[in-house]
Amino acid sequence: MAKRTVISFLLLCILSASIVFRIAYISDVYSVDAAEQKSARVMNVASTRGMIYDRNMIPLVNSVTHKALFINPTDSAVKYLASNLSRDEYIKISQKLNKGIPFIYMCDSYDGIHDDITELSIYDRYEENPLAVHLTGYTDYEGKGVSGIEKDFQELLSEYSGSLSVRYNVSSSGRMLKGLGCEVVSDNYLSSGGVVLTIDKEIQRVCENAMEQNGLKKGAVVVLDVSSGEILALASFPEYDINNLSASLRSDDSPFLNRALEAYPVGSVFKPVVAVAALEQGVSPDTEFFCGGKVNISGIDFNCHEREGHGMLNMYEAMAVSCNSYFIQLGQKVGSDNILTTASSLGFGHEYSLSDTIINKSGNIPHIDSAASLANLSFGQGSLLATPLQVASLYRAFANSGYYGEAYLFKNMIDENGKVFAYYEKEPQTKVIPDNINKIINEMLRQTVFQGSGINAKPMCFDAAGKTATAETGKIINGNKMVHTWFSGYFPAENPEYVITVFREDGNYSSTDCAPVFRDIADGITGLKY
Repeated sequence: MAKRTVISFLLLCILSASIVFRIAYISDVYSVDAAEQKSARVMNVASTRGMIYDRNMIPLVNSVTHKALFINPTDSAVKYLASNLSRDEYIKISQKLNKGIPFIYMCDSYDGIHDDITELSIYDRYEENPLAVHLTGYTDYEGKGVSGIEKDFQELLSEYSGSLSVRYNVSSSGRMLKGLGCEVVSDNYLSSGGVVLTIDKEIQRVCENAMEQNGLKKGAVVVLDVSSGEILALASFPEYDINNLSASLRSDDSPFLNRALEAYPVGSVFKPVVAVAALEQGVSPDTEFFCGGKVNISGIDFNCHEREGHGMLNMYEAMAVSCNSYFIQLGQKVGSDNILTTASSLGFGHEYSLSDTIINKSGNIPHIDSAASLANLSFGQGSLLATPLQVASLYRAFANSGYYGEAYLFKNMIDENGKVFAYYEKEPQTKVIPDNINKIINEMLRQTVFQGSGINAKPMCFDAAGKTATAETGKIINGNKMVHTWFSGYFPAENPEYVITVFREDGNYSSTDCAPVFRDIADGITGLKY
């Protein structure tokens, strides 16, 4: 009896222990669950904003990625990092590792796998040297658009904002609970939704490189698609530093100014407009005038750039050598009203918006009240002003069978699934130049590049057509007259696809300032497309 009592007692103890163990086990499970519920933490890692794409759906923002590590500093993770990071990097994070609390570390050089180290991809809004900054604009420290497309499409880009975070569970001491891991939470992070531009990122890059390589420190380049009028590139130098705005604000060179949309004296790139007005009035392109180096109008001498004179010239020859004397005399024959009407029909004097704040300035069509002011107008001087985009649109009309239309910058908008939900409806083009006249103008501009003042603009693979200009500004700097220089043209000459306008502020000679930039851009585009 006593023996059975002892056995029963032992069985009871074993059973009781089993029950206690089960209760303890179940209690421990629930305590972990409770810890999860009460001590869950979320660490915000990064955020993104709606996309800005080029015409080929290549991102102009959110295109640079960095590696971020979410580190749970367990003993095993610490040892692993000590072996897989450089000494300098390990020293940087050693204090954080010693605290034993999870943290984020930016480390592009890390290349490994560990259970307590989670690798994340972080996107920068802007590249180190981003393209087309005057168009894309920038945001403030809160991520709100301040200028350019960032500002004009603030609502759309905010709608497609997103965030990346890590959710994990911690003990009361703040240490991450072992064995539960972490959850990476992407809330619309790097959404596809945004706005699509007409800009071609690679052509934009070609333009900015050509400007820099040719020493064009102040100026602009515009590239248009001849058939559509889409802006393929729009560059302004100097650029502001999107990653160091305060330094740009202190600059004396006005880097925030978008020179492609500002108005300047145009000089001889206006001469084809005078030629169109003359031809429309029935003046033959074979009409000759004499250039003796200057021409006197109402007692005022107007000099030609060739002080020795060009002699007797017809309109083709005068365009090719850019003779001021010829076009001054031609302008007197044609009259100011005809020239100004033609200029207006080709976009001079008209302001229009590419977006709410990206505005192509109107420039200025002067009031002509004397023979002398008409003389100035006839070779693009005086108070005649136009933007590089206006000049590009003028030359697009010559390349586009005489049809004029406003250039545009936006293609469409897309949602988070990449589906188009709104698109730009461009204005209809207008036939401004009759075919027979436009054919003559094209031949004049082709000869200018083939054997005239624009010979330095000739691309390697194609013929081109275009016009040089050196425009006086009326300003004197260090005893020297400040001039702006231009080249505007298109290629291939026989079947034009691209219009390129190059403008240099405070230049020297258009044939050496701007014509080579045109050539390099044309060759660069050819290398991309053919």
